[in-house]
Amino acid sequence: MRHWYLASLLLLAACSSDNKEAVTADTSGSGADTSDTTDGSGTTDTTEASGDTAGSGDTTEGSGSGDTGPTFDMTDPLSWPLDETGPFVVGYRHWETTYTSPGSGEQRTIGINIWYPATEKTATSPNYLNLALFRDTDVYVNAPPAPPVYPNGKYPVWAHSHGSQAYGGSSSDLMRHVASHGWVAVAPDHTHNLFNEDVSPRPLAFYAERPTDVIVAIDQLEALPDATWLAGEADTSKVIVSGHSFGTFDTWALGGIRYDLASLDARCVNGDWADCSDQTKAPFAAGFRDERVVGVIPMAGALGREWRGLEGTNSMPVPVFLMSGGNNDVGDAEQFADAAGSDITWVEIAGGCHETFALGICNTLNKFAGYKMVNTYALAFGRKLVLSDTSPNTLGIMDGSVVVDPAVTYRHHN
Repeated sequence: MRHWYLASLLLLAACSSDNKEAVTADTSGSGADTSDTTDGSGTTDTTEASGDTAGSGDTTEGSGSGDTGPTFDMTDPLSWPLDETGPFVVGYRHWETTYTSPGSGEQRTIGINIWYPATEKTATSPNYLNLALFRDTDVYVNAPPAPPVYPNGKYPVWAHSHGSQAYGGSSSDLMRHVASHGWVAVAPDHTHNLFNEDVSPRPLAFYAERPTDVIVAIDQLEALPDATWLAGEADTSKVIVSGHSFGTFDTWALGGIRYDLASLDARCVNGDWADCSDQTKAPFAAGFRDERVVGVIPMAGALGREWRGLEGTNSMPVPVFLMSGGNNDVGDAEQFADAAGSDITWVEIAGGCHETFALGICNTLNKFAGYKMVNTYALAFGRKLVLSDTSPNTLGIMDGSVVVDPAVTYRHHN
């Protein structure tokens, strides 16, 4: 535990040096928070202080005296409580894959992290990035997969993009949560932007590589050979993509933002990147919209106007569920206001810090209280969009009428 805490502090220090064109620091909450761009103002501000509770109408009854958790009806996974760990052990696998960078044209190798529902524990837990400091004792390598429990006979899919100088498992609490509910979660390790390996200054091509890493990670679930574990069982037709900090850049990209190409050209003329060329700029003209992605969750990060202008997020093709901490102003108000023409929700957690959505370190909010709020909202969003969950509790959480926690301020456009 002491090693994990030390590693977390080192990672926070690394994040504080993130690229200044995409990130500004705000230390008002924990003394360590950093995040992605500018201020602004929002609309339709409602603080959740009354109404139903998140658990009402969502679960089967517990087993009575001495019960330490809910009883799960395995024939009705949409009845499982959103705010509780699901019934499955969480299995894990990791491998590497190589693809051609759309910006540089060079070969790029990334790590692929997979979390999935399993039937039993194994003797081995993973060390993310092969570092003992990042050992996850709640996950089990090569655990036998549990059969899909959803009606289509496949696993719903969740993809995640980590923050700057982090790693694919830095938001592992969320990955474990959805996997315990029967989802397959996938997250790439963004080569050249990891805890133990970072390139600075970043070339323009790298900004095309990050969202492409996520696309390739999803592709990996489709490309598994027939004889391979989980082959053909992951439903990639509807995918949720979440991202933390710099990872929010990728959520907006895959959700379908329109880049401000005039601003991009001006920044090239200004010398912001040494590798500006028609080839490196072309991916931004084409965009990174992936039709498999049906909703995105940017967490503790906002995409600056230097990338999107005033209109780039105003008509997003998919719903956006923005989450932030009250002690980590990353420009969410401006982001929310500029996306007024989109289906966008903004949940702000009072006392929350930058790492509330990843490592959990925050001196103004209990780590586990923060995780519970993040996991509940995220899974409700995923179940509504991917699994067509129309239960009153899930829909109430999504429209703000069901209180997840009084610390949450709920806002919604469209």
